[in-house]
Parts: sequence; structure tokens; C-alpha cells
Amino acid sequence: MKKLLLIALLLFSINLYGQATLTGKLFDTETNLPLSGANIHLENTLIGTATDDSGEFIIKNLELKEYRLRVGYIGYSNYSKQITIDKEYVRLEIGMEPISIEFNSIVVTGTRTEKKRTEVPIIVNVLGERALESTNSKSLLDGLNFQSGVRMEIDCQTCNYSQVRLNGLGGSYTQILINSRPIFSALSGLYGLEQIPTNMLDRVEVIRGGGSALFGANAVGGTINIITREPQTNYYSVTVDNSIIDGTANDRSIDLNASVVDPDITSGITVFGNFRNRSGYDANSDGFTEIPQLSNNSFGLNSFYKLGRFSKITVDAHSLHEERRGGNKLNQPAHLADQAEDRIHNVLGGGITFTQDFPYLLSSFSTYVSGQHTDRKHYTGIDGVDAYGTTDNSTIVAGAQFSRSHKGFLGSIENTITVGVEGTYDDVKDEIPGYNHYLAQITRQLGGYLQLDWKVSDQFGFLLGVRGDSHSELNNFVLNPRMNLIYNVTPLLQARASFSTGFRAPQAFDADLHIAFSGGGISRIEIDPNLKKETSTSYSASLDFNKPSKHMIWGFTLEAFYTSLNNVFILEDLGADPVQPENTILLRKNGGKAFVAGGSVELRTNYDNKFEVQGGVTIQSSEFEDKVFWSDQVDGSKKFFKSPNVYGFYLLDIYLFDPVRVSMNGVITGPMYVPHVAGAPGVTKDELFESETFFEANLKLSYRFSSEIVPTGLEIFGGVQNILNQYQDDFDTGRYRDSNYVYGPAKPRTFFMGIKIGA
Repeated sequence: MKKLLLIALLLFSINLYGQATLTGKLFDTETNLPLSGANIHLENTLIGTATDDSGEFIIKNLELKEYRLRVGYIGYSNYSKQITIDKEYVRLEIGMEPISIEFNSIVVTGTRTEKKRTEVPIIVNVLGERALESTNSKSLLDGLNFQSGVRMEIDCQTCNYSQVRLNGLGGSYTQILINSRPIFSALSGLYGLEQIPTNMLDRVEVIRGGGSALFGANAVGGTINIITREPQTNYYSVTVDNSIIDGTANDRSIDLNASVVDPDITSGITVFGNFRNRSGYDANSDGFTEIPQLSNNSFGLNSFYKLGRFSKITVDAHSLHEERRGGNKLNQPAHLADQAEDRIHNVLGGGITFTQDFPYLLSSFSTYVSGQHTDRKHYTGIDGVDAYGTTDNSTIVAGAQFSRSHKGFLGSIENTITVGVEGTYDDVKDEIPGYNHYLAQITRQLGGYLQLDWKVSDQFGFLLGVRGDSHSELNNFVLNPRMNLIYNVTPLLQARASFSTGFRAPQAFDADLHIAFSGGGISRIEIDPNLKKETSTSYSASLDFNKPSKHMIWGFTLEAFYTSLNNVFILEDLGADPVQPENTILLRKNGGKAFVAGGSVELRTNYDNKFEVQGGVTIQSSEFEDKVFWSDQVDGSKKFFKSPNVYGFYLLDIYLFDPVRVSMNGVITGPMYVPHVAGAPGVTKDELFESETFFEANLKLSYRFSSEIVPTGLEIFGGVQNILNQYQDDFDTGRYRDSNYVYGPAKPRTFFMGIKIGA
């Protein structure tokens, strides 16, 4: 009787005071490995936790009743289950199924918190390792073409400097981040995308349009977040690749990767190395290159160390060395060539981040400092002129961010408030004594932001933010509001709308300051002392549909966008340099207004990871309100130069059977207006040329040997890029060519083959 009374009192006390305990373990259903850092939450309560390094979790002081348990984890399908706490101790074993396609992958760009792509109020496209391998991309420059609304552009026939265009806007309208930090300077934008090897990348996240307030006000066209490989498992890989450009020029590369993670997942490090050598390529047999000679080596690491269960330090670093030479007489010093551009880059960058999570308070705090330094020696000259110069550029970024989530606030399901501050310091010096060219500018920018990520209901959510910036080149503090809405029309269909504002400060160094050859001299840019900031207003709307089933996922995205620009930066021809008449002076000044408007369609499907198709096309119009006069021989034009009205891509991967993979992909580039300056043989006057349509088609075959035959993973591959040889066929000839008269695909037909070993 006493025992029965004791049991009754015990049960009563559990029910009254809530002393029940829920424990469990999360694991991958395919590998059975534990999953650490997963979010565990009991719906309609403030009760939650996260799994530890062994995949275990514990929740104490629960009442005896029913709950709905929800689990979220990076790269896995959401887990939801009704559970009953009917005794003092309840244990669960939860298997999580990996997501088979990147349509609903976890992204961080936009909120700086890990969220499923389909739940973020901003559309974030992901360029992953699989797509980079399918397209045999050697650098980020090659891979970015395979994203909707994105187009890579080569802008110099001699040195092949490049820029990325998002929704038709030039490279200076896009903010490029490395691990979410804006250390990619305007100087880096000239050659940096080709300097970043793809084996350095975990993935690239792309936002078109202004989007989030967390990133800089200059993210007018969009944001590209380069996320380097993170240590997750123990592995290594070695890839050797050789490409032959048009049967004449070799492009060889070696990629090295390795990662080590300790058994309890408290620390880990990933390292990478890349070595690349490319011969110069002469397309028209005039003795001058259209693709420069290149020698590049890159090294880097990404590591973490957990100070405790919910605190972590992350360190990343990279070193890039590149020698780039275009023109003629490549085996002689640059000043002995008839025409030459010579670049030697040494880039050192990295950062450290401290993160502290407070899972019981649904909060997190992070602080960071990152930087990048570029030392460049260069030559740009004709007929032996003394045109050697140096560039020194340092960019440092530091900031702190705090996020706090609330459940049930004002009747909402969940909302997260993020506040932060970020300071940027950029110091650039560029000089060429032979041209009396000297540029020195230090800019400082201090920004603060407040953003509310509010999930009002299962159907509706929004991302509201405002960013304020103080810039050393501006007299006034600038506020830029940004708003993004998401509405789940059905669980499979999301409608989004976005509004954002931004600005470009009158900084001295930008992509258009590249010194170009034309008419036997060079064109050099000067800055209008009255140059004012350029401002923008952007709108977008989209529909995003994704239907998963047991074996297949398919979906589409429809998007419309409009951006208006005020006080647009333009270049005006001032005529001959009074000191050196063979050279031309261009003035960078404010123009009037401009706009970019258009839409894009993207389709995708995946069947059991055996058959995957993805493709997109963008149709747009880019125009100035008033004509821009770039030459005294040609009428002005309202059209943006080198901005086609139609462009797109496709990706097709087929696994015929387990070891064999067939990859077919391509890029379409519609007609565009290209200015052509007189001076080269046969070119007697300036003209505005409309290019043809280009369609690049690529093919890659790979065969992976099974582990029963070879102890470590061995893969051989080969294929051809630009099968139809869609390439510009009217390059200028000789030393007096217009080096900016270049358009279309980056290279002609190219055969490649290689081998990859990894475990």
C-alpha cells in the first residue's frame, strides 16, 4: 500500500511540476553518421535545443502531454512528428534524409543565418560543386555563366580582364563577398574571378537585386557570395586537367584538396592548392594574343575550433599569385614587345570569425575581421614606351552582429531581429610614371543595419530592413530601406516581391579605369572633381514552384525586375592628351538617368540523381534616358554597351549506369552593341557594332572506377567545350588594335581530358 501511494505521489509530482525528460539522437539515414548542430523545437512553445557533437539532444522539465517535434538541419528534409510524453524518460532515434538536389538547399546569403532556400523571402540561387564539375570550370569566371540572370564578360583583347553582369548591370553594381565578407575590392573585380580556382569553393550563392540590408548599399545589381570549402569529413582529392585551346594553346591545371576533422567534431581544417599554366592564344595569326599567357598558383585553408558546445572560432585564409601576359614577344620583357600588357599579382586574404549561440534564448552573436591585400606590378604600353607601374590595394572589414528569435510575438510563428555594424577600409594606390598617371585614395565606410525576418504565418513572411552608411567620399549619412515579401500560395508555390534602394560612392578606382589600347595609343580615365554619388531604386517579383516526390523533383522560377539609376557614372571622350597626343583622355562624370528592366524563366528537374536538367533564359532592356556620346565620329546611343537583350544557360547530367556520367551544358548570348575605335589596320573610323548571337555547347564524359577495382576513388574524364566554335571572328590585328573591341564567348573550341583521385 505504501509503495502504491509513493508511485501515485511521484506521478502526480511529475505531472504538476513537469519533470519528464526527452532525449534523442539524430543520424544520416544513408551513412548512419551523427548530425551535430541540428535545431530541435517543440511547436507552439519556446522549448528547443540543438544536437551536440555526437548527435544527441536533451530537453528537461516537460509536462506529460502531446507535442509536435520539429527538426531542421542543413542539407536534409524537414522532420516533423507528433510525440507523446507519457513517462518520466522518453528517448527517440531520428533518421534524417539528405536532400537530393540544390533546389531547397540551405543558404546563408540574405539573412546570414542558415535557412532553406524555399523559406527565404529573397530568391537565392546556388552554384554548387556538382555544376562546377559538370561544366569543367577551372575558375569562378567559367562557372558563373551557369546561373540565371548572370553573365560573365571579357573586356580586353590583350589582358582579358573581366566583369560579372547581374540583370544587365555592370560589375561595379555587384557586391562580391568571400565567406559573407566584402573584401573583394574594385581592383580585385578586374581579374579576381579568374584567379579563384573552383576547387577552393564549396558553393556560390547568388542574389539578384538589392535584397538584404545586411550587405552593402552598392549591391544594386545583386550579391555574389563565394563560400570556401568547409571541413566536414576526412578526405583528399587530386585532379589533373589539360585543355587544348583551338588545337594550339595548352591550359594545364592541378587541384589539391584535403580535409581532416577530429572524431568528436570539435575542430577541423580544409586545405586547397591549385597550379595552372596557360599558353597565350592568337586567334587571327597576327602575332598578338587574344587570350593571354597565364601562370597561377593558389593556396588556402578553412578551419574551425569549437570552444564549447555552442561557441566556435572559424579561420580562413588564401594566397593567390598570378602572372598574366598578353600582346606579342611573350618570351621577352614587356618593354621590348610591340604591344604588351603584363600583370603580376600577389594577393593575400582571410578572416577570423567568433560565433556564440544561445539556443535556450534563441539568440546568436558573431564578430569578425577580414582583409585582403593585393600587390600588383604592371606594364601597359606600345613600341617600348616606359609604361611600368605598381598598384597597392588593401581592404579591411570588421563587424559584429546579434540575432534574436521570438516565437509567438504578435501572433506570429517566428521572427528574428538582426542588428549589426560593419566598417570597411580601402586603400588603393596606382601609378604609371611614364603616363603621368598617379591615383591614390583612401575610403572609409561605416554601416549599420537593422533587419526583421518575420514569419507571420505558414503562408506569409517578410524581410524588412534598413541600412545606414557613412562614406568618406560623401557629406551626408545615407539611409537605404529594403523590403522583401514571401507568400506561400501553396506549400509548393512561393510568391515573392522585393523593393530596395542603394548607391555607388564616387570612388576613384573602378572596372572602367582599366587602361585600354586604341588607335596606336592608350585611353586613360580621369575623375570629374564634381562627381556625385549614383543612386538606385529596384523592384522585383517572382513565382517559385518546386514539387518533390519520392524519386523526382521538378520546378520553375519566373521573375520580373526593374532598376532605375540616377546620376549614372559615364565616360566622356575629352580628346587627345595635351602632353602625349597619341593618348586619349576619358572623363568619368555623372550622366542622367538609366533603367534596366526584364524578366527570367528557369526550369529544373532531377530524377533520383540519375537525370538532372536545369536551364534559364533572361530577356531584358538596358538604356540611358539620354544619349551618351562616346565618340566625336558617331552619334550617341541610349543602349548599354555589351549588354545583350537575351542570354541564358542549360545544364544536363545523365548517369547511364553507376560509373558513367554524361554532362551536356551550354550558354546562349544574344546580340549586343559593341563600340569599335578606329586605328587598327582597315578600321578608318569609329563605329557602333551589333554582334551576332552565340550559342556555346559543351560535352563532358566521365568514368569512375569502383572501389573493388581501385582502392581509392579514381575518375577519368574528357570532353570538348564550345563544340560549334562560336567565337568572335573579327578581332583587330596588329599593335594598334582597339583592345576593348572584344565580345562573345571567352574561348574557342577547346578539348580537355583529366584524371581525379580521391578518398
